[in-house]
Amino acid sequence: MLLEVEIQKMLVDGSEWGAWKGYQLPLSDEYVSIWTPVGTPMHWRPGTWILERHSLTYFWPHAWYTIHIGYDQQDGHFVSGYCDVVLPTDPYTSTSQRLIYVDLYVDVVIREDFSVYTKDQEVFERAAQRYPLVEQVRQRSFEVLAWLEEQAKEWSGPFAVIPRRLPLVDWERLSVEEMRAAWRTALQ
Repeated sequence: MLLEVEIQKMLVDGSEWGAWKGYQLPLSDEYVSIWTPVGTPMHWRPGTWILERHSLTYFWPHAWYTIHIGYDQQDGHFVSGYCDVVLPTDPYTSTSQRLIYVDLYVDVVIREDFSVYTKDQEVFERAAQRYPLVEQVRQRSFEVLAWLEEQAKEWSGPFAVIPRRLPLVDWERLSVEEMRAAWRTALQ
């Protein structure tokens, strides 16, 4: 049985921007990966929508980013990627049931053809004018943004643990060893 996890995307002002539930995949002791299957309700401030593709979200301890990857529901091929630059979080573990992160507004987007671009610099600028914390982390945020962009282009760094094709979607039937073996195979 996979551990159900609640994920909350917060804004610097303390308000919630998004929330959803997923399942923790015990793939590594170095990062936490959350599988969110097709059909999951995604609750965002503008409204709720139903996830139309499988998604994996990755969290690393003390990292200034989190990565979300979408996969086609039919054959599992990569559809899109989204990297949030965030305030570093406390380390999560394989028993964490709630993951909360604070978004810093700038993002790296990866298209289906693996081309990459950054966005929302103007949103960051508006937030920096309003919230001193955002201004304080400006330099680090843009360093992370540039680094993530380069890593995404090369599919290296944190992307090296992310498969370009989702190997399966019936994770709950596998043991931890079987999950990790399927993951290693998918990364080859």
